[in-house]
Amino acid sequence: MSELRFDPIHQEWVTVAAKRMQRPVTDAASACPFCPAQDEARSELPRSDYGVAVFDNQFPSFGVAGGTGADPLTVPGSAGYRRARGFGAAEVVVYSPRHEADLGTLPFAAVRLLVDAWADRTEVLSRRSDVACVFVFENRGASIGQTIDHPHGQIYAYPFLPTRMRSEYHSLWQHRRMEGSCLICDLLARDAADARRMVDQAPGWRAVVPFAPRFPFEMHLVPETHRGSLVVMDTRERDGLATLLGRSIRRYDRLWGQRMEYMMCIYQQPHECQPTNLWHLHLAFYPLRRAADKLKYLAGSESGAGAFLLDATPEEMARHLMEAGG
Repeated sequence: MSELRFDPIHQEWVTVAAKRMQRPVTDAASACPFCPAQDEARSELPRSDYGVAVFDNQFPSFGVAGGTGADPLTVPGSAGYRRARGFGAAEVVVYSPRHEADLGTLPFAAVRLLVDAWADRTEVLSRRSDVACVFVFENRGASIGQTIDHPHGQIYAYPFLPTRMRSEYHSLWQHRRMEGSCLICDLLARDAADARRMVDQAPGWRAVVPFAPRFPFEMHLVPETHRGSLVVMDTRERDGLATLLGRSIRRYDRLWGQRMEYMMCIYQQPHECQPTNLWHLHLAFYPLRRAADKLKYLAGSESGAGAFLLDATPEEMARHLMEAGG
């Protein structure tokens, strides 16, 4: 069972999940637990005829349901420090039985099925009383933290609202209160009118380099219609997202003719936040490479102070991504 500990200085929860130290690290298909089983004792997926597979992480960050979420528990003798049991969910989403595939090479139908799987798990997990928000993400590349080199991502159902989502919610709420409109809708309209950072579009979606990105070649995929989560997207929008996902990853891989390391994160309506029509769904790619031969390290300014530094203008980065094609 994991444990939550509250940091009183930064006012945020930290998850302690010691079992994760035991998780496997491999890039070989012969030892991959996500490849179709030749040996059922080795593989977590005994079937080979699946499209997308979703299952509980064997080395989870959060435990089973049944707790009171992030309600603080004062532990006797802990000098007032707050703890809570780490209820929630940690799921693995395997995109394909093929070890060498990824979102940039999978056919449209496979990526479209994945979008439906993300939406389905979001809907199911959001019904739980111990879940504050559902967070879908992928770590691609060993330098970004990927421990198994098989096309997969993860879904976390947090029992608390993480710091970045809490900050974003506050900004959305303030803008709605002051301007009467959605902040992300307004930003997307400005970016579409300017077009210098607009990289691509598909039915119902646009891909844009944000005005003030934190990572080199950061790109956001944003629905043109105000949507709070993957769950409420219609068929056209899900098709558009699947199309734009594949093209965006191919752009990254063509940028320098090599596989780009990135974090892909999906920001959806937090279960506990009101009003429910405030949030605007978006996906963000955070690449960890600033040049073909240079990684972007999160060093003192970024990790220590939270102040990100960029080596190129967002407009220049957007132009390079547009020229790379998808």
